[in-house]
Amino acid sequence: MDVFERVREVNRGAGLPEERITAARARLLTGIDEGRSAERKRIARRPMFMIAGAVAGVAAVTAGVVVISQPTAPAPSVEAIPRESVRPTPQTSPTPQPTPTSGTTVTEPFPGTTPQAGQYLRIVNTTESLTYRDDRSIYTAWGESGLSGVQPVSALTVREVSEVYAPADRTTEWSGRYGSQERVAYFPENPGPDGVAVWDSLLPPTSGAHEWRSFGGIEVGVSPLLGSVEWAAAFPRDPQALLDFARTYMRGYEQTPEQSNEAAVDTLINVLRSNLAPADLRQSVLKALDLAGVGTSKADGVVTYRMVYEHMDHRTDTISIDTATGWATEYSLRSDRVDAGPREMVPQTVPDIRMTFSVSIVDSAP
Repeated sequence: MDVFERVREVNRGAGLPEERITAARARLLTGIDEGRSAERKRIARRPMFMIAGAVAGVAAVTAGVVVISQPTAPAPSVEAIPRESVRPTPQTSPTPQPTPTSGTTVTEPFPGTTPQAGQYLRIVNTTESLTYRDDRSIYTAWGESGLSGVQPVSALTVREVSEVYAPADRTTEWSGRYGSQERVAYFPENPGPDGVAVWDSLLPPTSGAHEWRSFGGIEVGVSPLLGSVEWAAAFPRDPQALLDFARTYMRGYEQTPEQSNEAAVDTLINVLRSNLAPADLRQSVLKALDLAGVGTSKADGVVTYRMVYEHMDHRTDTISIDTATGWATEYSLRSDRVDAGPREMVPQTVPDIRMTFSVSIVDSAP
């Protein structure tokens, strides 16, 4: 039984929907939280993330906490491509420069950011995720519904790098890879050999790179495929219409007006975080965020949006956008520490999740 199957068995016992397990296994860069379930009508809603540590099944800061008990069987093995076989970085196209749309006087939004025939959009995502543990289990979120009643004794930040190659013709083959985990920091520091040994048993180190391929978009367990033509077409381009649409997008449950307003911002941020939205959609999303009144700060050609959720969830998200390209450069999330008290050993400056992105247009894919 590999790690994914082991996590699936645990998650079944915890009542985690199969669609979330599938989404976690999809392992890709952002995994917009389209994996909602019919019974999920509660206020708290957490986005689905492809966090460092996908192979350990901790890729969900979602409805409650995913608990992985200490295995009694030998550590599972996952077939991997040796890390030494890292491919050369494909040649990238020149830095985008503003140019008028061909045959018109209208300037194309974010010119030079649309792959041409035979080219690919290459998205590299470096994710650092925070995980807590007690003596027997690991927990992928703090959250008011996560660690209530649980006494964590240690925390760990893990880094993983993944990449996506999205073809200019989105109906054709997509590809990508995700790789080994790197432990970045322990909390408290210097856990000692015994502390490290417990982490090794609960969250075994991984190595090597794993590749995937799909057609028409990224498979996240629901339709339409993430990044597909159908996915992009579903979003209105008029900013006000887009904001209204985002209030109920992929949410088949009742919401208060306050929750729906926050849900709209959540959806818009997720679209930007994917870095898969076409240029015209990115432009519309940014205008819709301005209409929603999300707080911003600007510096060095980057605008950062900061959203504090108080109704549909209790957390703070930030996303930074390169104003020349409309591509996301960084995203972070930190859940409120409800009744944490002395149990919280991680500084407030450390987010639960931090993603940094590098996006380019390349002439080939692996």
